[in-house]
Amino acid sequence: MDMKDDISLRVFVVAGSSARRAHLAAVTSRAVPGVNVLSDSQLSPVRFASSKADVLVADLDTPASAVAMLDFLEEAPASGGAIALIDDPDPAWVRSALRASAHAIISRDASAEDMQIALQAAEAGFILLHPTSVQGLLQNNTIAEVNDISGEDLSREDVTARESEVLRLVGLGLGNKEIAARLAISEHTAKFHISSILGKLHAGSRTEAVSLGIRKGLIPI
Repeated sequence: MDMKDDISLRVFVVAGSSARRAHLAAVTSRAVPGVNVLSDSQLSPVRFASSKADVLVADLDTPASAVAMLDFLEEAPASGGAIALIDDPDPAWVRSALRASAHAIISRDASAEDMQIALQAAEAGFILLHPTSVQGLLQNNTIAEVNDISGEDLSREDVTARESEVLRLVGLGLGNKEIAARLAISEHTAKFHISSILGKLHAGSRTEAVSLGIRKGLIPI
């Protein structure tokens, strides 16, 4: 992950015990040197928003915490990334989490390398599944449905008001750092928005995204 931004990546770690929070903070720090790790014991959209974190990392060690994750995803800001650490998740839960815009579902014993890949997926707006999650879906004959979710439904979401604002600034020729300064956000968050815009518009470049944005009325001319 390219972390050359002036403002470091902010990761919000949620786990039930202080020992587990400390462990995940250490793994995250090894995954992305210079990362700013915040932590809490509760999955709260309000606390996540107030933390101004870029990505949530949630340790789901009980069925109740897995349900709480789905509730969080329904209410959390769309601009944030979400990573769930869960062992042998139920396929129905995986489908629900993907529909609710989870970016990565990995095992609870994730290494620093696993965490780095998951954070990269969250940054780019991609979906990353641990092999156990994929196996469960395959065994339940639902992999085609997951492909539909990841390949079509999510990419067809309407562009949000903030993403439209970012797209207009891209249309003015501003770079990531200039967009971040204009909107008072981190450069990492600006890149996250742009990655999301490219995915939703099926655009291969910023230029193509601007062209599509004009045609769709997202950018006034």
